[in-house]
Amino acid sequence: MFLRGRGLGWLCRGFAGVACFLSAGAGAIAAAERPTATGIVIGTWQQAMGSELGGSRLDSEANAAVDVAIGLPVGGGAFELEFKGSTTPPSNGVSSVLSAANASVGESVGSDERGRVVPWQAFYRHPVGNGSLAVGLMDVTGWLDGNEVASDEFTQFLGASFVHNPTIDLPSASFGAAYSAGLGRGLGLAAVLVNATGVEPRYRAAFQPVRHGNGVFGALEVQWSGSRLAVNLGAWINSRHHDGDGDGVDDDRLGKGRARGLYGNLSGTAGGGQWNLRIGWADPRVQAPARFVSVAYSHPFGKAVVGTAVGRTFASGRLATPHADLTQAEAYVRFPVYRNVTLTADLQHIAHSEFDPAQNGDWVMGARMGWSF
Repeated sequence: MFLRGRGLGWLCRGFAGVACFLSAGAGAIAAAERPTATGIVIGTWQQAMGSELGGSRLDSEANAAVDVAIGLPVGGGAFELEFKGSTTPPSNGVSSVLSAANASVGESVGSDERGRVVPWQAFYRHPVGNGSLAVGLMDVTGWLDGNEVASDEFTQFLGASFVHNPTIDLPSASFGAAYSAGLGRGLGLAAVLVNATGVEPRYRAAFQPVRHGNGVFGALEVQWSGSRLAVNLGAWINSRHHDGDGDGVDDDRLGKGRARGLYGNLSGTAGGGQWNLRIGWADPRVQAPARFVSVAYSHPFGKAVVGTAVGRTFASGRLATPHADLTQAEAYVRFPVYRNVTLTADLQHIAHSEFDPAQNGDWVMGARMGWSF
């Protein structure tokens, strides 16, 4: 991104009071002295080379997306508002068939499958102790599992495998709280507790905890940063109903229990560039993505940046239909065009999208133009 009871006990012990109400990967903030506004607009084009999957022709597609964040200083803290939007992806386009190909498409699509611009986050953040506390409507991906190499589909990798760890059942647009703080000696922590509504944002449901199949998402991430290495280790739990959750995967054999998992996110420097290693484990009895590992590397060449990554998501053995592990690889070159305008050339290879064994592997070439302000 650019900018039931006992089940949560093991996360919350040792976090008295409000500390467990909020996540924090964003770090402590100082209250802004004046309003701020930042944003980015991108346009993407993608084509599957060979253009036929499963016997049907796959259309090339062009999409656009926008992300705007506004900060307003209030009472020693800041009210933060974020809007996101995207165009409507074609029904037989690259991202509709190969869903992992473009993480910037579909986040803000409505129930009618049409693009729109929506309020994505609206929360108040205030300094508390050595960190900051935020309460409101939030997207927890801004707090957890972040790094400098592979976390931003607007400027880095387009592939979904290299934006967030797919084994973490992250809710979208949920009401809750997050807390982040520095503990000294390079140590920090982030804690999150929000309503969990499912794989796509449903704004009315965001304020209806534990109703209509909703649940609670909680996470705790411990962070350490040294001169050449950063390590984030986390644990999470999601108590929403996981059967029939609309994620495109036939998971009728999976249980209806709480999803939970562990993850790691390590980053460092090597050879003049930056590398990142992500690993993840989730309970295979509850959700389809059971294990994950990826490696990414980015290196500047003059004003240009080159990035490469490869990742594998291992499917749960309890899936009802035939399945195969998803493998994704990507390489991009991003270079400046004019002032705050960049152009990125992108190439991906995707095999077994949504764990479909019939999708044996396809190359996707693409381009992205972005303007930040």
